Amino acid sequence: MEDLKFGNMNRYAISAALGTDRKRKKEVRDFLFSLFMDMQLRKIVGLAGPNIQDYIDYCKSKGFTEFEIYEKDGLVAMHQLIHLKDKVQLNLKDILHADANQPNTFFDFDFCGTVRYLKEHIAKFHGPFIMTFCNRVPLKETIGTFFGVRGETILETNVKTSPIKHTEYITNVGKYIYAYYRDTVPMCCIAKIA
Repeated sequence: MEDLKFGNMNRYAISAALGTDRKRKKEVRDFLFSLFMDMQLRKIVGLAGPNIQDYIDYCKSKGFTEFEIYEKDGLVAMHQLIHLKDKVQLNLKDILHADANQPNTFFDFDFCGTVRYLKEHIAKFHGPFIMTFCNRVPLKETIGTFFGVRGETILETNVKTSPIKHTEYITNVGKYIYAYYRDTVPMCCIAKIA
């Protein structure tokens, strides 16, 4: 039945479309979004996933009013269009086509892959952003790849336990927050906050 309803969407997209409990993801995202609230950002360029209206509603609850959404999978885009109630700019192409230099813009990318396969994406965007990855590679590789393709050197690392467990990385270019969570699959977020 799922195959008929969702076609060839990957398992992550199907679980998101079915509304699998995402409590841990929400806790991590609430924490990370709170770090950007004082920046007066109103526009989001992002990847909304199959539950686009839930995504838009969540972002609106955080004060965002303008949305530029990308989706390269045609089946996911059709699912999005069926459930979309708000006016958004929906682009059927890879997020790499987005303008990374838009002022007063927050970039929010929930990727369905590991850092190994998203190097070009990681290198392109300079923040403020949250990038979410599948966490199927060791932490050392994730962090090494992420900062390596950005050409940044880690100067300081601080592990913190409140309000959620996270690691703060200070580099020669900026300040980042890394947070791990597991709902349906192991995931991690890296946010550029300064």
